[in-house]
Amino acid sequence: MLRDAACRRTGRPPAGSRSAALSTLSTQEARGTADTFEEFVNATAGRLLRTAVFLVYDRHLAEDLLQVAYERVAKRWRRLADGDPEAYARRVLVNLAIDEGKRRSRRRDLPAGSVADLDRIAGRDPHQAPTGDGELDEALRALPAQQRAVVVLRYWCDLGEREIADALGISRGTVKSHTARAMTALRAHVREGRTHG
Repeated sequence: MLRDAACRRTGRPPAGSRSAALSTLSTQEARGTADTFEEFVNATAGRLLRTAVFLVYDRHLAEDLLQVAYERVAKRWRRLADGDPEAYARRVLVNLAIDEGKRRSRRRDLPAGSVADLDRIAGRDPHQAPTGDGELDEALRALPAQQRAVVVLRYWCDLGEREIADALGISRGTVKSHTARAMTALRAHVREGRTHG
């Protein structure tokens, strides 16, 4: 009873409880310990949301895509709970982001809350050359969706080639070629920025 009151007061699970143990586990350890879908969501929400934001560069859209990914995981929870549900959720998330990128390229409209809106509100000229802030963001946005997904999964999520291939449903060789092409494009963008700036 005292433990429950302390939990309500501090907002943290009581020491020694399963929830407290889950919150202190590393990513690798947490993957196999989530007994319920709710624990799984609590353990992975931050990582998957950051991944989604890097994939689509829109916080609101990233949250929507993550919600859809969690819905799909929930539908298959009984089958996924014993395996690696985070890998499945990441794969769904990446596929949703790639599909959304394709939809956006066909529409060619700016999402609400874009950088251009912030520039207008701040009174900056949207046609003025960028100040160098966010060079990497610009370069990543310029990459094709699959290349951006490979770079985010490799260097942000720290996945290996085999895990990326599984997440994207492509071969390891394709992962390597996407990585090489993306890194070449990123290096060229950085070099170009240095010569002009």
